[in-house]
Amino acid sequence: MAYLTEQLSNKKLTVSAANNRVPKNSPKPGNIQFFHYLITEKNNLINCLCCFPITALWLLNECQQDSFINGQDEGSVGKAEASETLAIIRGRYEVLLQTLVDEGINTPAYTENKQALTIALQQFPFSFSDLTQLAGIIGHAYKLRGYKPSPDHTDVITKRLQGLTHHAAKASKLAAFFETLQLRGIDKQCHFLSGAEMKSLFADMVVAEQLWLKARQQLASANSKLVLFIANQYKGGFLDFDDLVQEGQTGLLKAVDRFDYRLGFQFSTYAGYWIRQAISRALSRCERVVRVPCGQVATVNKVYRAKEELIAKTGKEPSVKDLANYTQLSDSEINTILSISQSAISLEISDDEESVFAPIDFLEQQVFTHPFKMIAASNLEELLVKAIEALSPREAKVICSHFGVDSDKEMTLQEIGAELNLTRERVRQIQAIALNKIKLNYGQELSYFL
Repeated sequence: MAYLTEQLSNKKLTVSAANNRVPKNSPKPGNIQFFHYLITEKNNLINCLCCFPITALWLLNECQQDSFINGQDEGSVGKAEASETLAIIRGRYEVLLQTLVDEGINTPAYTENKQALTIALQQFPFSFSDLTQLAGIIGHAYKLRGYKPSPDHTDVITKRLQGLTHHAAKASKLAAFFETLQLRGIDKQCHFLSGAEMKSLFADMVVAEQLWLKARQQLASANSKLVLFIANQYKGGFLDFDDLVQEGQTGLLKAVDRFDYRLGFQFSTYAGYWIRQAISRALSRCERVVRVPCGQVATVNKVYRAKEELIAKTGKEPSVKDLANYTQLSDSEINTILSISQSAISLEISDDEESVFAPIDFLEQQVFTHPFKMIAASNLEELLVKAIEALSPREAKVICSHFGVDSDKEMTLQEIGAELNLTRERVRQIQAIALNKIKLNYGQELSYFL
């Protein structure tokens, strides 16, 4: 409680508290001062959260999901080190539960094991999402117990408790988590401490969280011009400038959460990498109807740069083999890259504002029969009927049988002769006479359909 009383008495609920440590006439604090204050408040928040054994239970429950450890890859430590720390936490947590069963709470062995678990938890690299979720869990437990803050701390704690119900998704997730705890029969006094301890630690946790988030926001605001400078380099693409700035701000916040000022590097250099990555990934998501993986986008850009260089050198369009030799890729990989890099266009909207036609108006319909073909087929059928009606019955029989008119099968002259009791030569002569009649009367009209 001493930490809370000191912070509230000095009204240090903004990052301007960092400015109070230097003379008034001194210049504005730089990134180093902001980061020093930010890490101090973050450590205070972590120390408060690690005093609750529920933190260990939440970590062990989350570590069963593959995405949890994979999400730590972008943090300050590697996956192997995070897994090793979790193994230590698991061992200390199991020892604490066993001590609770054997000796109970408020015994020297239990206090010693709880302190050992707190120290192990403090070594874990908590991310921004981890800290906010754990603070929400402890705040929800505080609310369920029905505790009321002291008059001096009412505004800060009440505002934090009200924030638990504003986000519906987070509220439902918290409710599901506590329902799982109830089904598993978790000892609340063990995992959330006693009433007096929880009230004191929760007040300190709320103030530390407020100061940490304010410092984080102030640090991001101080470097917002860097986002504008980098976003200005990506103008003219598929996203508006405001959207580029918004994506760049998410990259800046990631840099704030991951930067370690004690290594001696410039924050602007480090943050520029995250800002450019966030903007480039947003562009790769939005510029295509079918999204191309971010790793493949780099390969596509590499191939097109190689293509431009070859055109500049040789003065002609390079072949697939030339690109493969120049980029050290196989022919199949080049073909795949060229196929996925094709851009999509709208068939119903024309790029030319003055044009009344869209691309779809110039595409040939391959599904439906063309109306002219339907009219031509109908006219040809009517003309053939007239031509056959102008023949004698025997001539019409020979022509229809031999060419399969109104029949599914075409007959040979021999088969027609057998049916009419005529020789094959006589059938051929009748056919020649019939064709000459058709040519004489309808030859010119039928030639139009050729």
